[in-house]
Amino acid sequence: MALKDIKKEISSYVKNDIFNDLKDILIAFIIAFAFYKGSGLVLGTETPYLVVVSCSMLPELHRGDVIIVKGVEWEDIIANKKWKDPESTIIVYYEPLQNKLIVHRAYEKFEKNGKRFLRAWGDNNSKPDPWIIPYENVKGEVIFKIPYLGYPRILLGYILGQDVGGCKERIEVNIND
Repeated sequence: MALKDIKKEISSYVKNDIFNDLKDILIAFIIAFAFYKGSGLVLGTETPYLVVVSCSMLPELHRGDVIIVKGVEWEDIIANKKWKDPESTIIVYYEPLQNKLIVHRAYEKFEKNGKRFLRAWGDNNSKPDPWIIPYENVKGEVIFKIPYLGYPRILLGYILGQDVGGCKERIEVNIND
């Protein structure tokens, strides 16, 4: 076999190999997307999985946890107006001023002029969130967590220069006592 034939054979192999790799990557993305959207349909939310990127819900949720979220009806949200009350529902809601999803515990819920609203409070925060949350901004409640699985997403965020949150240590004070 001549050198020219060997180069041609290698070139053909490399082109086919790269094409097959790209095809496999595309198929993997399509399957992952379909799984994400399908999970959202089953769980009744547009955000069925999230990575916890801050420490505002310590010790219940840790940075790097992946949380599973399901849609929640107004009547099923428990808000006891107590800090860190384990009976209160941990909700995921969209906060438009920060343009992000936040995972905190429901603290208060009320109706005004026929509309439904909530307030929330992170377990590791010293005070409730300063804004009122319209019920339609609630994406769901946390039903399960998988520890550490989200760290690759946080690392990728650092590499890409994204704001991936952070942690601030603070002294625990129990104001319910």
